[in-house]
Amino acid sequence: EEEIADADAPRISQWVDDEMIDGSISGGESDSEGTHKAKANVQMRSLQDDLSTFPLGVLRKAQHSLGQAQALSDSDSTVSTSESEESDIDESKPFPSTFKEKGDEEGPKRQKKELAKRPHKHAPTEVSSKRPVTRRRTVVEDNTPKPRDPRFLHVTGKYDEEKFRKQYSFLSALHTDELKTLRENYKTARKLLANSPRDLRPAREEEVKRLELAVKRAESAVNRDTREKVETEALQKVAQAEKQKREQGKGAWFMKRSERKDLLNKARYDAIAASGGSQAVKKAIEKKQKKISQKEKKSRPF
Repeated sequence: EEEIADADAPRISQWVDDEMIDGSISGGESDSEGTHKAKANVQMRSLQDDLSTFPLGVLRKAQHSLGQAQALSDSDSTVSTSESEESDIDESKPFPSTFKEKGDEEGPKRQKKELAKRPHKHAPTEVSSKRPVTRRRTVVEDNTPKPRDPRFLHVTGKYDEEKFRKQYSFLSALHTDELKTLRENYKTARKLLANSPRDLRPAREEEVKRLELAVKRAESAVNRDTREKVETEALQKVAQAEKQKREQGKGAWFMKRSERKDLLNKARYDAIAASGGSQAVKKAIEKKQKKISQKEKKSRPF
């Protein structure tokens, strides 16, 4: 009866924390881990103290030898993997042909070395030094409006020398009139300079020099107009004669550069002889020879 009464009696339980239970279970393990960590810290401190006493040169050599050993170990691992891959290949399969396509041969050659990327978009771009840099490069963009001549735009078509000469034929007459006026003004300025007082003499000398240069420019423009006219007439004559010969059954013929040069020289001297006679031709030839000799003299070494 007493046993049955004790069994039915109320029971009292005591609460215990889990950490205390875990600590009691793993107490031995944590103590052993703490001792191991303490020993490792002591060893690291002793190693650091020993390394601090070594000179920098010895440490640098040791680091270099460790890097070489690591590289050798990596290469050995890659070789072993490649050998294992080759051993896995089935020998019963036919060996691929040794012929390589053009793209396969040129593939490695065309592979360009990748340059380092920029840290940010405003950093300068790294360029290979093997490629030459162009002389013309835009440092600062110029957005100012630039004037354009509509005569020389691609929209107006190709340049036709004959049409241009016909449309601007009045320029030769203007150049001749300008030369005549400048010569008269030059004569007047020289007369005024001869009879000028001292206070006006420097200004009139400057005016004479300016008119002299203007007369030379006008003379060169007139001479250029006459030379172009003579050359075009000579070329037109040859072209018309060749056209008539082709109509009669002659084959195609094209003038060489040397033949064109001889033809133009002959046409120029014929025009000079028609205007000034043989003496003018002789003077022109002497002037040309003198110009060539002066150019050769300047080109000689000192």
